[in-house]
Amino acid sequence: MMFKKDDPPEIRTVKPEEPDTVNGHKLAKLFNKVTGQPSSYINKSDYIFGKTLGAGTFGVVRQARCISTGENVAVKILLKKALKGQSVQMQMLYDELSILQQLNHPNIVRFKDWFESKDKFYIVTQLATGGELFDRILQKGKFYEVDAVSIVKQILQGVQYLHKKNIVHRDLKPENILYLDKSDGSPLVIGDFGIAKELKNDEDLIHKAAGSMGYVAPEVLTSSGHGKPCDIWSIGVITYTLLCGYSPFLAESADGFIEECTSGQYPVVFHKPYWSNVSKTAKEFILWALTVSPRRRPTATDLLNDIWITSTDKTTTDLLPAIRKGFDARKKFRDAIEIVKLNNRIKKLKVLYEGQDEDSDTDIEENSTDSLSKADSSVDSLQSSMKSLSVKGNHNELKSSLTQNAFAQLVLTASKNKEKVKSFQESEK
Repeated sequence: MMFKKDDPPEIRTVKPEEPDTVNGHKLAKLFNKVTGQPSSYINKSDYIFGKTLGAGTFGVVRQARCISTGENVAVKILLKKALKGQSVQMQMLYDELSILQQLNHPNIVRFKDWFESKDKFYIVTQLATGGELFDRILQKGKFYEVDAVSIVKQILQGVQYLHKKNIVHRDLKPENILYLDKSDGSPLVIGDFGIAKELKNDEDLIHKAAGSMGYVAPEVLTSSGHGKPCDIWSIGVITYTLLCGYSPFLAESADGFIEECTSGQYPVVFHKPYWSNVSKTAKEFILWALTVSPRRRPTATDLLNDIWITSTDKTTTDLLPAIRKGFDARKKFRDAIEIVKLNNRIKKLKVLYEGQDEDSDTDIEENSTDSLSKADSSVDSLQSSMKSLSVKGNHNELKSSLTQNAFAQLVLTASKNKEKVKSFQESEK
């Protein structure tokens, strides 16, 4: 669940410098001038747009091919009409552009270009085609602790680079960590800098809450302010989930989450038997990253020097069988929800696009698949799996009470969402 609680910025929005324009035909430039298009709009002619990859509140992300380089890229298309009067969101857009243009690291998605039309902003970045982090893990035949170390190390290297530049990502989660390509040795890249912030100095704090529940640090939800340590907390949560298949936190409210991670001796519990084959050094790494006090929390550099990351002595037990069910349930639930959200967001954006005078249909495309049918299928599969688990008598086939309850919550939430979608579609008829 995404949440944002932003007050209007104290300063006026600062727009980045105009991008360099590609070499275009003089007639095209003249046409843009006559029609009132910004000078950078000529850059759009260098891209052939393909399928829609995702959708948000203010626009969509589409795959495209750059004609001049032959490279496949991702293009975030934001509708100015949707941003009108949204001073905070406009500043976030300009902040994202400013941050992306500073970054050059193998574990961070690379900025390529940006341009604008009268009606839209376009942000072009490297296209990661290897899939999301957890999806790739599920496809593996085996998954060892050393594999988790490799993943966490790459995330830490990217975050270390960001923090040296006084940039805080603020939304680190598995969905924003992607494999660059489908090869076995593909690097991981951190993406989605939509709510990232650049700090003035090492001690600077952000007082506006933003992030994803389940991965957000406790200080983000208080009035004390947050900075670089909030990214470290998120890495701790990601590492925990990588090694067991379920989230360490179940609370769905800010107050419940604060209570959950501060009521015990440690913020998380390593439940048996799921953590029996995980090393002590891995658990200590997680507890260090999940230090509740941000002032005492380690830095990315500290964690890169931790014995769990640097030691070659790792357990050789295959962890995949124990975590696959947790990942599978999580993925089915997320896919069902995301299909519905994508479809509904695109519908709303298409309404906003009505009356635009330039290539609206080539920028916003509705997927041809029946989204509700896919959501139905995923939810029904979840419900079937839940019934199967409840009637099996073999103890080894049953999860702990914690993961059973979490799984039941997923089914219940997905079922409720399914009914909401049906009501939404019926109201549109």
